[in-house]
Amino acid sequence: MNKIFKLVVMATVLSFCGVALASHSTDTLPQDSLVKQLQLTPEQIQQVKSLRKNTEQEIGKINTDALKQDAIIDMFSSGMWSDAEAKKQLDAVGDIQNQVRFQRAKYLFQVSQILNREQKQHLQQILIEKQLY
Repeated sequence: MNKIFKLVVMATVLSFCGVALASHSTDTLPQDSLVKQLQLTPEQIQQVKSLRKNTEQEIGKINTDALKQDAIIDMFSSGMWSDAEAKKQLDAVGDIQNQVRFQRAKYLFQVSQILNREQKQHLQQILIEKQLY
């Protein structure tokens, strides 16, 4: 039972981080469709690729050791709850998510800086509609 619970909790935590990290994978990015929707020039496409690569590197630098901590699982195993330890672990996981969101927002801002006025307006509409920020 403990193993199942542990797997469920870790899967939940990882899914939240995984969603954030997956948004920056190089396979099927929302940005790939943005390239088409915004009708980027070849020069803009190269700039976006460079920005994407830099963002992926920055996300790769984020310390994810908190995902390996089992403080909450250990509390279930021991039968002893510690508010401080639980909050500490959950805050660390939240911090990882915030760092990824920060890098994503920074990336989108940097992309907006290479766009012309019409493209910027279209990007803003897309960001609002799809809540990509």
